[in-house]
Amino acid sequence: MGIKRLTMRALIAVGVLLVADQIAFYTVLRDGLFFGRPVAPFDPPLFSPAQMEGLARIERALATGDPDPKKLRFDAELGWHNLPGGGFGEFRYDWAGCRIGARPLSRTKEPGVRRLVAVGCSMTHGDEVKATETWCAQLDEARSDLEVANLGVSAYGIDQALLRLRRDGLPLQPDVVCLGLLPGAVLRLTSLYRPALRHWSRDVAFKPRFRLDASDELELVPNPARTLADIPRLIRDQRAFLEAFSEHDHWLRRARSAYAPRGTHWMHALFATRVGLSLYEAGGRDTQACFKNPAHGIYRLLKAVVLETRAVASEAEAEFLFLILPGRAVLSVGSYWDGFVQELRSEGVEVLDFSEILRGAPPDRLFAPLGHYGPEFSRIVAETLAEHLR
Repeated sequence: MGIKRLTMRALIAVGVLLVADQIAFYTVLRDGLFFGRPVAPFDPPLFSPAQMEGLARIERALATGDPDPKKLRFDAELGWHNLPGGGFGEFRYDWAGCRIGARPLSRTKEPGVRRLVAVGCSMTHGDEVKATETWCAQLDEARSDLEVANLGVSAYGIDQALLRLRRDGLPLQPDVVCLGLLPGAVLRLTSLYRPALRHWSRDVAFKPRFRLDASDELELVPNPARTLADIPRLIRDQRAFLEAFSEHDHWLRRARSAYAPRGTHWMHALFATRVGLSLYEAGGRDTQACFKNPAHGIYRLLKAVVLETRAVASEAEAEFLFLILPGRAVLSVGSYWDGFVQELRSEGVEVLDFSEILRGAPPDRLFAPLGHYGPEFSRIVAETLAEHLR
């Protein structure tokens, strides 16, 4: 009788839990949100109203038959970029797609003037400063014997920076190539779809990436969106989305069931498993761990991209300089990439790490409100480079 009673109590307890789970499933998760955050399955793979509006904007442009490339910034090879002749206000781009500082880049190299091509993300582009306040523009003004082509693009991964150098930077005949890295953005190397890595990303955008083959050589995984129309097609068709991304995007491969079509996986049927799956999918994004273990796949991939960028510069007979452009986090967590920098230097890579300068100055003089460099620290970067390149 004791065993039967315990069994009955256990069954009742399970039943109560299942009922409670289903009540929560159909009430708490009725809109697919939990405390304002999307809950798996992410079908469609959109995480915010801004992303939904971004997709709607693309669909409207396609429906009218007149998509404005200067607003959509779509690039079949790179994912997105700053279009030559595009932009507005303080953010304008010249004939080569370089951000304009005091003046557009000269169409022909002037005798006695070296040309520096800078590639990287928003820390190179200068997202929160005026055109003449970016470190590229200030470096250009500081040295009369140097002109600077700012090919930085907001939200770029270092993989996209390498590809842009190959396509857009080398035709400019650089004498110096600067590759800028924001250490906190290293995980951009792992993804083909921006919102899969950062759910708060405002843009609905796809990108190429590199992976390492069996010989640790770089292998390009092209941008899955070869046309603008591919973006809504892939997002609106969950099976097509999975087929295109689940093998090569680290975050989809890590939590495939979180992106499976709604109702096709048993974990989609319960409140507890949906929340647990969402928490698991959101984890694993520790950038510090990537830098501290030389055997880590992302560490090896990052190193390979840096060395390949140096090789591309060398083939163009250009000097190569790798810039560590840390974000605000360096003030609290320190420069966790020191070992990586030391290894690169041991292999002959010239590295400038600005973390020491950052730690020695008040943050309100360094960073703009959204975390990019303000005019003051942009000036420090420019002055440091001007002196280093003498």
